[in-house]
Amino acid sequence: MGACGTTCGITKERERELTRARSLAARVHPRLVWTRSRAEVAPVVSHDALRALAAKLEELLPVRVIVHLGNLGECDSLYVLAGLHRPCLRELAEERELSAHEPLPVTETYVRVAISPHGRFASLQEIVATGTMAVGGTVIELEPQAGVVDRRLQGIVKGLQGALRNARLVVLDLAALLLPVDAPEPSPELVDAFDEPLSLWPLLFEGASPMASRASWLPHSSAAQVFESAG
Repeated sequence: MGACGTTCGITKERERELTRARSLAARVHPRLVWTRSRAEVAPVVSHDALRALAAKLEELLPVRVIVHLGNLGECDSLYVLAGLHRPCLRELAEERELSAHEPLPVTETYVRVAISPHGRFASLQEIVATGTMAVGGTVIELEPQAGVVDRRLQGIVKGLQGALRNARLVVLDLAALLLPVDAPEPSPELVDAFDEPLSLWPLLFEGASPMASRASWLPHSSAAQVFESAG
């Protein structure tokens, strides 16, 4: 019988990582029943550590990194822009305000690094952002992709994977996170709130699907109104 080889070793390591992720999910959600967090819980990766990681990534790669701190029930994320220009759409959405005369990018590509609040797990996903000027403001839409599909992002993804490993973060494949989980009891709260099947994604990251499109309305002179639509 021939040697298993590097590919087999990588597969086994990913299986071990998923096993650890499943064990954590069972500890966080007893009997794998998803419930919405009712209290503010300090994330395993602190906000200071997240900002430091963002700064490190900008040193290592030709990118800009926008830190998004999730609201209650959401995970924190890094939006890694494939570019260096300012301003970028994601930071404008974070700032919730836009000058009427500020130049606006039309389309941008990001790699979202979602960080689990419960453990040292992360996931990578390509996000395409578009900005459309409207009367009195701007609409910024974020369209998630099924993983990272743009081959031009391979260099960024490779650099991200190395930096995340150095930060002791385990990168889990998004497709694996979205596989249905067989639980002994249903999770009616998840279905009612998000109409989503149970998977490791809501158990470890956030209730909203990573495939949900998001949009922000940015008035030129007041705070933006953020809304979300099903992907």
